[in-house]
Amino acid sequence: MSESVSGPDRIELLPVTGMAQLRPGQDLAGEILRCAPWLADGDILVITSKVVSKVEGRLIATSGDPQEREKARQQAIEDETVRVIARRGPLRIAETRHGLVMAAAGVDASNVADGEIALLPLDPDDSARRLRAEIAARTGLRVAVIISDSMGRPWRHGIADVAIGVAGLAAVTDLRGERDRHGNLLEVTEVAVADELAAAGDLVKGKLSDVPVAVVRGLAYADDDRGARALLRDAGADLFRMGTAEALALGRAQAGTGTAPGPDVTALHADVLATLAAMPLDAADGTGQAAIREGFYGLLAARPDATRLACAPGHITASTLLLDVDARRVLLTLHPRIGRWVQLGGHLEDTDPSLLAAAAREAVEESGIAGIVLDPVPVNLDVHALTCALGLPTRHFDVQFVGRAPAGAQPVISDESDDLRWFGVQDLPPGTSPELPHLIERAVRRLAGSP
Repeated sequence: MSESVSGPDRIELLPVTGMAQLRPGQDLAGEILRCAPWLADGDILVITSKVVSKVEGRLIATSGDPQEREKARQQAIEDETVRVIARRGPLRIAETRHGLVMAAAGVDASNVADGEIALLPLDPDDSARRLRAEIAARTGLRVAVIISDSMGRPWRHGIADVAIGVAGLAAVTDLRGERDRHGNLLEVTEVAVADELAAAGDLVKGKLSDVPVAVVRGLAYADDDRGARALLRDAGADLFRMGTAEALALGRAQAGTGTAPGPDVTALHADVLATLAAMPLDAADGTGQAAIREGFYGLLAARPDATRLACAPGHITASTLLLDVDARRVLLTLHPRIGRWVQLGGHLEDTDPSLLAAAAREAVEESGIAGIVLDPVPVNLDVHALTCALGLPTRHFDVQFVGRAPAGAQPVISDESDDLRWFGVQDLPPGTSPELPHLIERAVRRLAGSP
């Protein structure tokens, strides 16, 4: 039996004090090492997500006016939400793109300047990996890193810190198949070690002490390179998957009282489901694609009209990240409604025979390029809140494909664009959608034959 199972003789919790107030672009690893020169091999760093968000620039600037700040906070919650699980008054419990279920989708206005709101790190597992690698490069020390954030708990008062990003440590210890001291076989026991460490670290960090980093010392641990995603429960094993509104909508639909779709919409609805089901999920992906896909499934289960623009809570869209023949340039459109450079795409139409056909149609209509070749398997899924052609606040459940333009293709701007241009994949223009670099990276990897 390993030490992680039997337990160590002693564990120490050490606060890292004296850290400066960090801002975007500043050196978090350097500041930790400055304030904790005593850091040792095998230590576990527990870092409040807020400080990671600050150095990574995951901040939204707002005015000092309380009403304007709250308006910006509510919009940020909408933007970070994949689906709303529960709502009571102004409180929303929402699933984020990471697959986390949190109050206000993790958007926080505490412990930041009056004119700012903090979002969760874009990819907490990647943030943890990069910080761990930076400390190793500078010191040679092998440490584990946990990025923590506070969560409420169903049926219990109070919040506790949990791990949202992990590197160098197995977040879950699986004891299934072990026997206890009485010889009883453990059949369901999996211990959320990273969550326990996150909560322990917060005992010396606290919410008001201005200590964002703690060190846990004395625990032997292994690494399975799965990160914090190992803590996310699969939808099939989640007894509480649906929120109340989703469950009611699904029940009405199954009872035949929901919106009745026509035959073309039914066929397209089925094709969307089949396309999503065929999408391979990269086990090393830390962006929560599996959880986002479950959000798509929830919408499609609850709304037979989910492929139609008229579905006000949200609807399926299709887009194409169009690269040139060498995959060195990307064709972007300046969207007139949102004022950002984005990939080509739009709403589905009842006459579209498939989701892929809808993506191809939109790509040709918005680029003016014939002969585009699309990979039939989506490269990414994304959910974003906006007011689209529907004229009401809604969400686009966007299924994103990658396409390649033929050699020498010359784009022709349509009336759906304010501008249309080729850009180098590493030379994107100001005003680019913040999710676009990640999408481009995935698309280039796909065309290169990498997972």
